[in-house]
Amino acid sequence: MDRLTATPIKSVNVSILAKAIGAEYLGDDIEITSFCTLSPGEPGGITFLANGAYSKKLKDTKASVVIISQKQDCPENFNSICLRVDNPYSAWGKLLLKFGEKVLWSNKAISESVSIHETAKIAPGVIIGANSIIGKNVIIHPNVTIYPNSKIGDNSILHSGVIIGADGFGFALPQLPETSLQKISHIGHVIINENVEIGANSCIDRAVVGATLIGAGTKLDNLCQIGHNVQIGVGCVLAGQVGIAGSCIIGNHVQIGGQVGIAGHIEIGDFVRIGAQSGVHKNVEKGKTIMGSPAIDASKFRRKFAASNMKGE
Repeated sequence: MDRLTATPIKSVNVSILAKAIGAEYLGDDIEITSFCTLSPGEPGGITFLANGAYSKKLKDTKASVVIISQKQDCPENFNSICLRVDNPYSAWGKLLLKFGEKVLWSNKAISESVSIHETAKIAPGVIIGANSIIGKNVIIHPNVTIYPNSKIGDNSILHSGVIIGADGFGFALPQLPETSLQKISHIGHVIINENVEIGANSCIDRAVVGATLIGAGTKLDNLCQIGHNVQIGVGCVLAGQVGIAGSCIIGNHVQIGGQVGIAGHIEIGDFVRIGAQSGVHKNVEKGKTIMGSPAIDASKFRRKFAASNMKGE
C-alpha cells in the first residue's frame, strides 16, 4: 500500500459501508481495507468523486469502490464498485468519521510509542503524538506540536511554534441552509523528508487520507500554511506567509515569494518561480516565472504594469 495516497483501516465489507451512507450497489460483497485518493487509487480501497471536473480520473482509478453522485456516468468496462448517493463528499465524510482511525493523544508530552533517534535534540515544551518517527540529528525547538503518526526526516529543523499534522480545512456544505457544515475527518499523516527546515509558527496539515509530503532539502520561512494532501518536491524555497491549498502538487526546486496564495488541486512544475503576493489559480508549466494576481507570465505582467503606469501619467 502506498502510504502517500491511502490510509489503512480495519477490514469492513462494502455492504456495511453502503448501508452506512444509504447507498445501493451492484457487485460482490468485498472487503475494504483502506480509504484512498481517487488517483491513483488502491486495490481494496474506497474513494469518492464529487466534482465532475475530475471524471477523467475515474476510468484509471485502482480503487475497488468509488462513491459517486446519482448523475455520474461510469466509464465503459469500469471494474470498480460504485456507491451512488446524492452527496458523495458528505457520504465520504460520514465513512471517514465512522470507520477511520481517530487521532488520539496520550497523557505524556512525548508518547511512549514515539521513535526518536538518539542524536535528535528536543527542546522543552515539545509535544509529539503516538507512532511518530524523529530521525537522526533532528532539531525541534520549543513549543512545537507534532501530531500522531508524523515522520520527521534526518537533519531537519523545526522552529518554535511549528505545528505538524493538525486537521486540514475540510468541510462538506450543508444540504439545507439551516444545518451546520459537516467536518471531514482527517485520518492521514505528514511525512517530512531529510534536510527540511520549517520556520516559526508554520503549519503543515495532515492528509485526509494518505500523506502530506515535504520533499528533501525544502525550506519554509515563518508563517507558512501547507494544506492537506499537498506534495512539495525537493529543494523548494517558500518565503514567509505562503499559503498552499489542499491537494496541490509542487514540483522540485520551485521558488515561491512571500504572501503567495496557491489554489487547491493544481500542479506547479519543476523550477517554477513565483513572485511575491501572486495568486496562482491554474497549473504552471516547468521552468515558468510568473507573478501577479491572477498570476501570469512575469514578462507579460511587467509589460502590462508599465503600460498601466504610462496611462496613469
